[in-house]
Amino acid sequence: MNTIKCNKRWEIKNVMKIVDHVENGGKLNLTSDRFFNSEHKSVEWELCLEIKKEWACRSGYSKFYNIWLRQIEPNSANDLVNTQYRIYVYRSGVYKDIISSTQKLENRDKLGHTKFDLYDFYDSSDDCLYLHCDVEADCYNSIINLQNKLSNMLEGEIFTDCVINIGEDSIKTHRCILANNSKVFQKMFEQNGMIEAQKGEVIISDFYPECVNAMLEFFYNGKIKKGTLENHVEDIYAIAHKYQVDTLKYECEIFMYNLIDDKKFLKYCDIINLYDAPTLEKGCKIYVRINKDRLLISELWKEVENKYPQLAFRFLKSVIFDNKN
Repeated sequence: MNTIKCNKRWEIKNVMKIVDHVENGGKLNLTSDRFFNSEHKSVEWELCLEIKKEWACRSGYSKFYNIWLRQIEPNSANDLVNTQYRIYVYRSGVYKDIISSTQKLENRDKLGHTKFDLYDFYDSSDDCLYLHCDVEADCYNSIINLQNKLSNMLEGEIFTDCVINIGEDSIKTHRCILANNSKVFQKMFEQNGMIEAQKGEVIISDFYPECVNAMLEFFYNGKIKKGTLENHVEDIYAIAHKYQVDTLKYECEIFMYNLIDDKKFLKYCDIINLYDAPTLEKGCKIYVRINKDRLLISELWKEVENKYPQLAFRFLKSVIFDNKN
């Protein structure tokens, strides 16, 4: 667990013009730029200001102002956080608090949500509102922690009950992890008559150990090292297809999507034709549209038309209709 600190100064100019712009019965939400600690960028914050004009019986429409802090933490499963914060203004050489945290847990989407009187904090001399926010948070990522524990189980061979043999290499693993990530492995272990279920032994003879290790890394960590993908992405995609690991197939397609060029285009057409790779096909369509003036009169295109006529037709259809799908 790490404790991180950061702060934000948010200057809102032409405040009264902004307030006057809000229609009766309407509201306007303003949001600051996101801010974060440079050593822990997985957690970000933004200040939010809401201006509303609501009917207030005899007095007609009145202005109301709400302010809060939003915590953005994509990898966290917890909505309640113990983030410490202080939202205040600097006016006429004096710091004045609007709201501060307490010891209670709060919803990270609306930390310190409070109604305040803008005119108590607004600087009329230059029509500006100078908001400040200091933040201190304990960062403990439960998802990453779980991934680390699973990775340690694989690396430390903790209570393994299955062996994958790849030629002379073998990897000890866990049936539950394999079955949970792959429909193929699940069926293997469900059928008592299969040798994999009886002995807890799986033989993979059509892929290199690097590809099997990459697939297992994905099973246990939810990701694969960039260098491994750079060297083996096409083979990793093939093993993901064989064992019906759709999430890994998607990750590989996204990676190849970013590598599309003339040199790889024909090879990627082969992958699309062989495995039906929709995300990669989408990327190739975009590549053809962007480079159509050059590509459609090239020898490469003739080869695509000869080897993959149906795919070439889909590419051309995308160019004609400029269909981004």
